[in-house]
Amino acid sequence: MKLSFIVLLAAIASEAVSSPATISPSSTAIPEISSSTITQGPILEKRARKVIINKEQQKLEEQKEALANGEDISTTDQPKPWRRTIYGSIVEIVKPTVIAGVTFSAKPPATTDGLEKWVSLKKDGSPKTIQPKNKGGVIKDKKPDYGTWFATATTIHHNKEDLKAHNMQDDEIFSEETHIEEDDTYQKLNPLIRCTPERYFKKGAARNQKSEPFCTPQDNQSLKMDSTYFVTWFSKFFGDEVENVRIHLSSIKVAANDHGFKKRSEIIDNGGKIQKKSFYVSDWVSKDKGFEPITILDEWLGKDIFFKKISISIQPDNIPDDEYDLLDKYVVVEIKRGTTVAKGTHLDLKKLEEKQRLKQLGIEVEDDDYLDKYYIILGMPTCVMIVALAMYIFVWINKKDTDLSWLKRKKAAGKNTKHRRLIWKGSKKSGYSELPSHSKDIEMENVGKMD
Repeated sequence: MKLSFIVLLAAIASEAVSSPATISPSSTAIPEISSSTITQGPILEKRARKVIINKEQQKLEEQKEALANGEDISTTDQPKPWRRTIYGSIVEIVKPTVIAGVTFSAKPPATTDGLEKWVSLKKDGSPKTIQPKNKGGVIKDKKPDYGTWFATATTIHHNKEDLKAHNMQDDEIFSEETHIEEDDTYQKLNPLIRCTPERYFKKGAARNQKSEPFCTPQDNQSLKMDSTYFVTWFSKFFGDEVENVRIHLSSIKVAANDHGFKKRSEIIDNGGKIQKKSFYVSDWVSKDKGFEPITILDEWLGKDIFFKKISISIQPDNIPDDEYDLLDKYVVVEIKRGTTVAKGTHLDLKKLEEKQRLKQLGIEVEDDDYLDKYYIILGMPTCVMIVALAMYIFVWINKKDTDLSWLKRKKAAGKNTKHRRLIWKGSKKSGYSELPSHSKDIEMENVGKMD
């Protein structure tokens, strides 16, 4: 039965293959599609992968190239001098300088888009680099616009002959107030934020005194030793008769009842006195510069002194030294020693990193003795472990030859001891009877007889 069914299926299949199906005229024909009628879809490109650049390795490769060309790699980190033409025809060589990590007089980029880095200042006057960001077409944290703070206001008078205005009378004078922009030939090479009256802060016990002409450092700030801070002032605060200024640092003798007072500017209001002689006076600088870096030195504090309150004041060159008052314009801050975290360990790590870097550059470096102390530190516990291991192995090898049968377990003496016991500790021979601690402990035999 199964065999006949299989033969029948095979016959039907062979007949279907030998006689192809005929298509009736009424059936719909499939139109031919030419290649010209096919529209291609959008071509999706692969997403570009961002290239991650190892800046340290790139810097190392540049140093290798400089070393191969015979250049001194010790000066590769320093910005190189560059040339520019000022005032149309004067050629000038500009030498950049680095102060507290801030590069002054650096060569500006060929094109600008508003995203160039600039340096802001914290309240204590320490620098902070700001990187502007473009978010939705709006630039955030961009370099501040100073408006007309540094421009010179002037009034220009015009007559009808100058303006040729059709609605002016023949004898009419038109006065126009305008601002003349400052000469920014050297100011545009300064990446530091400038001081303006908008950045003044309040000081004093009632917070009703302006800090003019200072912007940084602000009151109630601590300046740490061996750190550099920028003292900034508003250059237009001084008149045209002033050309140069200099900074004075003076010690303050705090009143006896104000030691440890937190608000620094209140110290002067509460009886503090500034010493007449300043312990530091800077060189004369142009008032238009607007800033002066100050590095806190150890000698300013003295021995066994952790902190000291000082005043920062500015002297214009039109006031002689004998007439200058340190209390005229001042800011009170505190200088102190920094916290010591480690005793030279970070310096040893820097030396080791420098040694590895020079080895990668192919420079042979002799081994220094700064690692000897670490060898001793690691060697002492290692020797102790080796000795302990040797003793354990010695005992383990000779354990069969050691007879400890003469050792007996010591039992507790208990009552068989002959040691004298302390009188005040559990002595039964004492004639002292303890006082009752509860009313039930009192004998009540004679209470009923008394009634």
